[in-house]
Amino acid sequence: MKKILAILGLTLALTTNYALAATAGTVNGMTITVEEANNALNTLTKGKMTWEKLPEDGKKQLIEMMAPAKLVSAESKKSLTDKEKEAALAGFWMQKKISTTPVTDKEAQEAYDKMKKVAEEAKSTQKIPAFDVVKNSIKMQLSQEKVVAELMKNAKIIVK
Repeated sequence: MKKILAILGLTLALTTNYALAATAGTVNGMTITVEEANNALNTLTKGKMTWEKLPEDGKKQLIEMMAPAKLVSAESKKSLTDKEKEAALAGFWMQKKISTTPVTDKEAQEAYDKMKKVAEEAKSTQKIPAFDVVKNSIKMQLSQEKVVAELMKNAKIIVK
């Protein structure tokens, strides 16, 4: 029995020390890990700085910079309904997927030419902006269409 208690005590001591060593700071009791701090520093300094190398005032500044994200995350978990969380997550996923779905300038130009032709055939009185002005918007729209088409390709829709 004493052996088991000793092992449990040793395990607790080791895990507690590890947890303390891995904590860079806290915000309202929420932990910011050294790993999270290093990820932020990697982005901010392009890999030139780590938590361990950061001076004390820099560590405080980094934790204060990271705090709002932790606070917003905690508040959103408390305040949003499950339906709102689902919608936010879906919107975030869609934005992420759209940003990584490639659309070439040629595809955008073809879509622009097609829209321009339809407008001219409909004798639209609206002025059609130059391609360079609307190119990024067209690319975003085409990316969204590609993502939706990919999702729908494997969708099994049943109407009852």
